[in-house]
Amino acid sequence: MNPVAYVLTISGSDSSGCSGMQADNRAIQAAGAMPLNVLTATTLQTPDSLLASQLSYASEVERQVTALLAAYPVGAIKIGMFGHASIVEAVARALQAQEKPPFVVLDPVLRTSSGSPLLDAAGLEILNQRLLPLVGLVTPNLEERPLLTVPESLAVLLTGGHAEGAECVDRLTLPNGQEEAFSAERMETTNTRGTGCALSSAIAAYIALGKALPEACQQAKDLLHSSLTRNVDKGFTGPGPSFFKAGQLVHGCLVGCCRRLRNRCR
Repeated sequence: MNPVAYVLTISGSDSSGCSGMQADNRAIQAAGAMPLNVLTATTLQTPDSLLASQLSYASEVERQVTALLAAYPVGAIKIGMFGHASIVEAVARALQAQEKPPFVVLDPVLRTSSGSPLLDAAGLEILNQRLLPLVGLVTPNLEERPLLTVPESLAVLLTGGHAEGAECVDRLTLPNGQEEAFSAERMETTNTRGTGCALSSAIAAYIALGKALPEACQQAKDLLHSSLTRNVDKGFTGPGPSFFKAGQLVHGCLVGCCRRLRNRCR
C-alpha cells in the first residue's frame, strides 16, 4: 500500500466555491494528494464582490495547525488568505515551534479578484518580517511582488497572468539565483477566479509527493494548462471556478497555465 501524501492548507473558505479552501482541495486531490484544512476565515463571495468575512480566532488557527502537524505526516503546507495580522502571527508561531516544519508554499492573497482587501498593512509587515523566512516558495503575481520583502533563502514563482502579450510567462527564481521560465499561449476566458489558489496548492501537492521544486512547478502548470484547454469554452456566472472531472483539475484560468520553456533564463 502506498503511503498517503498529506498537504495542510491554511486558507479561507469561499462560499461561491471558486477559490480559497475549496479550490485548494480540488487541486490537491487532482494532483494525487490528500488535503488537511485549517480555516482562517469564512467568506461570503459572489462573482462581483466580497460581501462578508468572518475571521477565525487566531488562537484556534494556531491550535489546529499544531495539532494537525503532530497527528499527520504532512509533506507540504500551502498558505493562502490570512485576513488579519493576528492570524499571520499565529501561523508563524506554529511553524517556528516545529523542529522540522514541512516545505511551505505561500500564495500571498492580499486582495480578492474583485479588488477587496484581505490583509491590512500590519499583517503585511508581520508576513514580511516573521513568516517569509519560514517559507520555501512564494507565488506572487506582478501586483503583489513589489509588496514582499523576499529573503535570499526563498524561491519565488512570479506568475505572469497580469502581464501583456500573447504568451503567459511565469518565472521561477531559486535561492541560488537559477531561473526557469514556463510559457504558454494566453487564452481569453472569463473563468479566472481561484487560479492562484489552485496553482500553489498543486505545487504543494507535488512537493508532498516527492517532486523537486522545479518539477513540482512544471507539473502544476501542466495540470492547469491541460484543464484550461479542455474547458475554455465553458461559461459560468461571472468569473468562474475550478472543478474536478475524472481525477483531473478542470480550471478556467489565465495565470500559471504554462509549460516549461526549453531554455532557462539567466
